[in-house]
Amino acid sequence: MKFFNRLLNNCEETSFNIVKSEETPLSFSAWLKMKIHILFCKCCQNFKKQTKVIDEALYKHFDSEMNSDAEHASQELKDKIKESFKKG
Repeated sequence: MKFFNRLLNNCEETSFNIVKSEETPLSFSAWLKMKIHILFCKCCQNFKKQTKVIDEALYKHFDSEMNSDAEHASQELKDKIKESFKKG
């Protein structure tokens, strides 16, 4: 059983890695654990699909705002967001 616990993440860890992988590269082991878990878990498969749809909608929304000369996030804010993902 310990072998499978090391091989697979639980849904909480997997969902975190799904979101994190959208912004930063995962380590190979984290990526592999996430992919294996998603293969067997319908809930996490759905979560991955939903986050992709949300990301695309947000991208389209903010892309259209940026094209209309809306304010951009400061580099400091972007760095804080990236740092929070790295901390995990």
